[in-house]
Amino acid sequence: MEKDLKWIKKHYGEKFSHLCRELFPTILDTEGLLPKILENSFLPSRELYDDITSRDLTAEFKNYVYSQANFENKYGKKTNLSPEELMDRAGYILYPECQTEKDIQSFRHYYYRGEPTPKYTGGTPAYREGEELCTFNGGRLNTCRVWFAVRKDVDKIKREDFKNPRREDDYGTSVISIQFTKTKPSTLSIKNRYNHTIHDVNPDATFSNNLDNIIEGLTQAFTDKYNIKLSNKKINPLEIPDYVQAGDGKFYKYNFEIDNVYYCPNNIIIDNGEVKQFNKDKFIVLENFILDIENKKLKQYHSSSVDEFADSFPKSVDKIKNIKRIPSKDGLTIQITPEEGELVEIKLDNHNQIVGYSNPNIIKIYDNFLLVNRSLTELYLPNVQQIGDSFLRYNKSLTKLELPNVQQIDGGFLLNNKSLTELNLPNVQYIARWFLESNNSLTKLELPNVRQIGDCFLRYNESLTELNLPNVREIGDYFLRYNESLTELNLPNVQQIGDNFLFYNGSLTELNLPNVQQIGDNFLYNNNSLTKLELPNVQQIGVNFLRYNESLTELYLPNVQKIGNDFLLGNNSLKELNLPNVQQIGDDFLYNNKSLKSLELPNVQQIGGDFLFYNRSLTELNLPNVQKIGNSFLHFNESLTELNLPNVQKIGAFFLLNNKSLTELNLPNIQQIGRNFLNNNRSLTELELPNVQQIGDDLLTNNNSLTKLELPPKFSELKNELLGRAKNTTEKI
Repeated sequence: MEKDLKWIKKHYGEKFSHLCRELFPTILDTEGLLPKILENSFLPSRELYDDITSRDLTAEFKNYVYSQANFENKYGKKTNLSPEELMDRAGYILYPECQTEKDIQSFRHYYYRGEPTPKYTGGTPAYREGEELCTFNGGRLNTCRVWFAVRKDVDKIKREDFKNPRREDDYGTSVISIQFTKTKPSTLSIKNRYNHTIHDVNPDATFSNNLDNIIEGLTQAFTDKYNIKLSNKKINPLEIPDYVQAGDGKFYKYNFEIDNVYYCPNNIIIDNGEVKQFNKDKFIVLENFILDIENKKLKQYHSSSVDEFADSFPKSVDKIKNIKRIPSKDGLTIQITPEEGELVEIKLDNHNQIVGYSNPNIIKIYDNFLLVNRSLTELYLPNVQQIGDSFLRYNKSLTKLELPNVQQIDGGFLLNNKSLTELNLPNVQYIARWFLESNNSLTKLELPNVRQIGDCFLRYNESLTELNLPNVREIGDYFLRYNESLTELNLPNVQQIGDNFLFYNGSLTELNLPNVQQIGDNFLYNNNSLTKLELPNVQQIGVNFLRYNESLTELYLPNVQKIGNDFLLGNNSLKELNLPNVQQIGDDFLYNNKSLKSLELPNVQQIGGDFLFYNRSLTELNLPNVQKIGNSFLHFNESLTELNLPNVQKIGAFFLLNNKSLTELNLPNIQQIGRNFLNNNRSLTELELPNVQQIGDDLLTNNNSLTKLELPPKFSELKNELLGRAKNTTEKI
């Protein structure tokens, strides 16, 4: 026992040795057995102890090691049912084995969200760009046999219902890919709809890579029907976050995975299960790059023919003259002397992850620069002027950044960074989509010269309280969506604003946009604090403008011409509104506003449904040019006494239903009236509809005061019925 424990201490550390003494007294009775199991299962590492104990995996680790000592149990339970029948019982449709690349790509639409790629043009996208699985990158059938299984109720399971994805949640497992390697024995990987970019636990090990966790007997059914040879060991499953089990049976810690290739510390790359150990005297594996010391060349490691993850980082260190390595207790510093230009430095931590980079020579950064790097904390690029797509797209650690000369930033700039708190880009003029999209820590941002901002600018930022963009002209969709802290915003020259501008911001109380001309959908949706808004030049407003704002009391829109649906729906405070140039109004205009008393719409020609639904206070309304009115116009208004609609030709159902005060109504050109017209009106005594051609059912029900009614001759019977009904009702009363 003591000899074995000394060996374990030497290779895995003292703490791990104590853990083994506690967990495996029986195995330690057989000399050499435990070191053999550990050596065959885990690459020697002094981090293994912490990675197991800190994640409460001691029991799983114990069961795994004990199962390695037992070679008698067979894998899986015998069943007479086919895989298709078992999956049907589990609620899935198991599709036939994929024979061609086209078969695999036919399932891509369940996984991909974003602009359709040239390879895919159908179905409802599922993920944003960059979150699709490596399964769809091509070449998978060279190494694996692949099946897809889809839940029968897949169309009812929506991605947006799972705000905090978990590997085995209903969405993740609603579509699964079952993949057996073509090696003998074969190994199994079950992949769900999530991938590593959004999931902290290995999604390639869904259901712990055990088909019996879906339904008992499924493993044996697969191996029998499709002649698949798995190991006959009944090994208890073990999953350690950030570890992968390679084809040699060992667990390796990895930094990240790309296209089924795992990049590990210690100059190791695991390529589709094959362990590749690079000579440290000749090569340095830094993340997904290899620095060839002898040939003085930095290149990206590729095993796939698809260059989707092609990184431009090696371009920034071209034509190397000399390489110097400076080791330290924290890692390694690589000093590169180029044939032309100043010294370049790359700093690595003890896991061979890039944590620092300095390059004063770069003017332009090309696409996918350090695309998958998570760990960079120090960056020095003083002369860069242009940045391509996906710059440090998945980096989460950068806390300080200075780019004094950058003028253009393309999409995906630090999209997943969560650590940057201050940023000053004094000369940037153009920013494309996904700029710092998932950063929720930024509190100070200076962009004095930016003119154009793309979609998803700082979407999900929760901390920014002030923002001044004095020269911005155009803002894309999802600008600061879900920021609930912003209280001051200055956009004096913005002319165009996309959809979801400050969606769910609840703190902004005042906003002045003097030059904006067009506003997209969901503008300040769910903002409950804004009390004053001036938009003197806006001409077009999308749907859900300030929907659920309850506090706005002053609104200035002198030039707006078109308003979408749900304009200020839920606002209870606005008392006066003048829209002199509006021509078209969508549905639910000021729905549930109870305070508006006066409204001027001199040029409106079309009004949608539910106009001022539930408003009970309006006493003055001017609509001289309206021609078409939707359903439920002023439904439940009790205060309007006079209404002149000289040009209206069509009115929807429930017109002024439950208005008890109207005494004068002018509709000289009305041609079509919907059902329940003026029901429960108790005050109207005279009504002239000389040009009406079509009248809906149940009009003027419960009208007690009508004594004069003018209708075309073809409605004479209806006229007599209505007047008679009113007379009889009056007599009874």
